[in-house]
Amino acid sequence: MSRGSAAAGGPGWEAGRVLVPGTEEQLAALGLFAPPAGGVDLDAPGGVLHARAADAELLWLRFGEVCRAGTTGVSWAELTPRHAVWVVDGVPVLRTAASGDAAAFLGLAEALHAADVPLVLLAARDPGPLPIPLPLHEAADGGLPRLRWGS
Repeated sequence: MSRGSAAAGGPGWEAGRVLVPGTEEQLAALGLFAPPAGGVDLDAPGGVLHARAADAELLWLRFGEVCRAGTTGVSWAELTPRHAVWVVDGVPVLRTAASGDAAAFLGLAEALHAADVPLVLLAARDPGPLPIPLPLHEAADGGLPRLRWGS
């Protein structure tokens, strides 16, 4: 994925995807690869984030970290323009997640949509409908991915 929001000539929200289950092949098709183990602490408006990867091109977070940060006051609106593409892995089926966790995650999604920044979700199953839908790419039985609108 190229750098920047649609306003800056980059891909914008429309380039976001939900990848089920988030295979290496699915990531590679978007020009992404899983970061190494470990991570980095990132100063953010309103707190600190533990990211799997962070630079101007990419911010990669775990779902649990999004939930923690969203409930402790990290300002997604201030942070969204700092990274060209956001990835969140470990996204559960949202209707079965704790309501506070789902609300924190949806707050991030809304901030990214407002800033026109792409969001890529990695989930074992379709996380369910989002207020602002993203195309769902499912890799079925190790075969070719199917594309459909789902989340």
